[in-house]
This record gives sequence, structure tokens and C-alpha cells, in this order.
Amino acid sequence: MKVSHINVVASTKNHPLIWFYVISVLIEIVIIPVFYFTGAADVLMSAIETLGIPFKTDLVTAFRVVLAAPSAFPGVFLSIVQVAAVDIAVFIVASIAFGQTGMADLKNRFRFWKREIPFQYALKTWGVCIVIFSLINLAAAGLNRLMFPGSFVWEVNFSPAHFLVSLAITLFLDIGGLFEENGWRGFALPLLLKRFNPLKATIVLGLLWGFWHFPVKYNLFHDFGLAGGFVYLSAFTFRLTFVSILMTYFWNRLGQTTILAIAMHGLINDSIGLGGRIESESFVPQLFTEVNLLLPTAIVAILLIAKTRGRLGIRSNN
Repeated sequence: MKVSHINVVASTKNHPLIWFYVISVLIEIVIIPVFYFTGAADVLMSAIETLGIPFKTDLVTAFRVVLAAPSAFPGVFLSIVQVAAVDIAVFIVASIAFGQTGMADLKNRFRFWKREIPFQYALKTWGVCIVIFSLINLAAAGLNRLMFPGSFVWEVNFSPAHFLVSLAITLFLDIGGLFEENGWRGFALPLLLKRFNPLKATIVLGLLWGFWHFPVKYNLFHDFGLAGGFVYLSAFTFRLTFVSILMTYFWNRLGQTTILAIAMHGLINDSIGLGGRIESESFVPQLFTEVNLLLPTAIVAILLIAKTRGRLGIRSNN
């Protein structure tokens, strides 16, 4: 047993990225039977439908659901733990593979921008980032409305106070951003950049990020069939790969900061609702919600690749 333990530790140190990814996938898979065999999934979905709260991925929405329907707490908790599989995995692997140095590196990346970066430049970069991701969501909303005018719903409250609060929730309280980005861009991307150029490292991360969602979204195979589920998740993975190009660019420009990655993750999940939604559960409309997000994202990503010649904003002192 001792020899086996030593072998696992040595393997983790030699292959931290592989262990990080495997552990994160295993955790999310283990949660699935617990989620469904305990009935937590049914209670959660019933609570959401009864309350009429639009599905969003932020902590405020999760708190509202639990406050209005306490019986939904196990489902909400398990959902968050499943998403947090990425951060749980990274803390396990970073502590084993790199010890205190690894944990310190994760902590040091948890910043709004690198200290050496001028304040005005950092704020401008944050602003440009928020505007670009918001415009992508608005472009997708326009395409969705054009293609499905009868079922498209757009309910954005532009009153200043409400909009600013919604924006803050989107940027800093998105569950995916908070509980995944220490892993994806706080740990995995820096390791990939040691082996590959910025563009290749980003593409690899985007694919890994997309594939990681397959177990979480396995219900799509039930809803759309095997072929339909695969097509939808393929479009989703391509989108996340192009999103990763945008995220790497801004992440690099501010000194590889995790807080900006959390904000960008929140913007693509769009709790503020700029992208609107299509009130149809059938395959074609749902597929095109992905495609209509993919298209403007891909255009911006390709422009960034051309502009930076594949360097994606990397700074010499990152």
C-alpha cells in the first residue's frame, strides 16, 4: 500500500495536468448517480418549474431557489459540487504535485490584474473585455430573434441600478466561473503554456473544457437522442474552444489573472440575459442557440488570432 501511494504521488508530480483532468471528470461522474438516485434532481427541477425562476447559473439564483423551496437544497448543493469538481481536483493535484509553491501560485493568480500593469490600462482592458463579450451575446440574441421570432424571449432590465447589480452578479457570482476557473485558467493553462505556443495551448484547453461538460450534460442524449446530443455537444465544444481564445487574450493582457477569467466565464453564461432565450425544448431551436453564439464568437476569435499572430496577448513579463 505504501509503495502504491508513493507511485501515485510520483505520477501526480510527473503528470499533474492528466491527474487534474481525470480527477475532475471522476468527481462529476460520481455525483450523477447520487443526484438522481436520491431524487434530488426531480425535487430541484420541480421547484424551479413551480417557482417560475428562469434557469441561471449564478449563486443568487441558487440562493433564491433554496430560500423559496428548502427541499431543493440537496439538488442545488450537489449541482454546485459537481461544477466545483474542477476546483476540488486542482487543489488536490496542486498540493500533491507542487506543494506550497503550487498553492501559492493559485493564490497569486487570484487578482484583478498583475501589479506591474498600469491602473488605467487594466481598467480599459476590463471594459473592452466586458463590452466584447456583451456584444457577442447581443449578436446571438439578434440571430435567435431573427430565426425564431415566435419563441424568442428577451427580458433585460436596463434601469441603471438593476442592470449594474445584474452585471456584478454575472461577473463575480457565476457558479461556473467561481468553481472552475482556478482549475482551467489558474492551473491547466499555465501548464499547457509551458509545452505549447499560446494558440495551441488554448485550443487544447478549450477542447478539454468542452469535453468535461459531456457527463454534466448527459441528459441531452436522452432529450435529443445519441446523434442529436453529440451534434449539440460538438457545437458547444467548438464554441468553448473559440471562447477560450478570447479568454486567453484578455487573461494574458492583465498578467494571467484568475478573477478576470471568472468574470469572462460569467459573461458567457450570461445571467444578465443579454442573449435572451428561446422557449422551446426541441432539438433545432436549442442547437441554434449554440450555433448563434458560436458564430460571433468565432469571428472575434479569428480576428484576435490574426491581430496577435497567434500570441493571444501574451506579455513578456507574464
